[in-house]
Amino acid sequence: MMLREDKKMNAIFSHEETNTKRQREFDYLKGIFMLFIYLIHAFQATMSPEDSITQWIFMFATMSGAAIFIFVMGIGTVYSRNATPVGMAKSGVRMVVYQYLNNFAYVIALLIPYPFVSGNLTGTGRDNFKYLTVVYIQYINIFFITGIIYFVLALLKKLNMSIAGYVIMGAAVSIIAPFLYGKPVDVPVLGYIMKLLIGDAEFVSFTPLYFLAYAMFGVAFGKILRHVKDKTKFYGMLAVPSTVVIIVWWVLTFRKYGSDISQMYTELSNAYPQPDPWHVVASMAHIFLFAIVFFFMEIICRKDGKLREPKNPVARQILYYSEHISKYYALHIIVYFVALGINGYECFQSYQCWLLALLSILVTEIMVRGYNMLQAKIAA
Repeated sequence: MMLREDKKMNAIFSHEETNTKRQREFDYLKGIFMLFIYLIHAFQATMSPEDSITQWIFMFATMSGAAIFIFVMGIGTVYSRNATPVGMAKSGVRMVVYQYLNNFAYVIALLIPYPFVSGNLTGTGRDNFKYLTVVYIQYINIFFITGIIYFVLALLKKLNMSIAGYVIMGAAVSIIAPFLYGKPVDVPVLGYIMKLLIGDAEFVSFTPLYFLAYAMFGVAFGKILRHVKDKTKFYGMLAVPSTVVIIVWWVLTFRKYGSDISQMYTELSNAYPQPDPWHVVASMAHIFLFAIVFFFMEIICRKDGKLREPKNPVARQILYYSEHISKYYALHIIVYFVALGINGYECFQSYQCWLLALLSILVTEIMVRGYNMLQAKIAA
């Protein structure tokens, strides 16, 4: 039996790094979740109450969402040719700078409509305007946590951390995080910095503390993936435990909340930026299974077995989202803030948010494509 298992493993894995090309299933995974982000943020950025369909979509998205991007970032540090400790540290600085440049753009977007609507603002509109302006001046989101995590991964790469080390540290972080979250540090300046890293504040959307585990698991998975010589068998094997974990997760979730969808939505929303170890495991299972589905879908669509750009325009657009995900993510909320200001800084009805999501998709697409075309002409 043991010999048979060894032969099975030898058929899947290689001592040499054989799987060194782009792992496109994760590109599809990142890209398609940009569409969920458009919709969910149309409600959140405009402080509009979600309809039941959006709540279901958001509950589904909480099991991956930001975790996908951080996990894939971890994989990327293994596959990138430029992922040296110094290069990763520079990426960390760049992402933190992006966060505050992004904040500046958000505040400008909120301010643009103000002179035109200030005379007709209601008390609610004025309160919303003041609240959002204060929050987004110092907002902490995916760019900031990515930057901080790059610093940590740069240090670990410098120390030549092993695969087992990344796994152990990822597990340790997920266990320790709930005990550290929100602990006050009563030291000027340092206390504020700690709040950005582990603290609880209205302007902190995600903290590096909780999502560091996904990055470490991503690095470990990327290192393993480079030694996989038969991805079909590997993913077929990985699909089984992933599916089991997902089934157990949702069975336990529905067993706990039953038909109280509102309570389930609230709890999953709260757990999303602050996942406990079980939530991390379940999120990883969802990420693996989604990636596996995309992998086999692409195999089915290939006729000659070669990996090339898809002809399907939907697939091409999803890959384009993935390639330029930072630009799309940074720009799409600007559309919502301008629309919110035009509406007197008051929330929208459900159908209006869905229309806003479509509008943001179109406007953001024009901005990103236009910027990339201009950049290409300048470079030429």
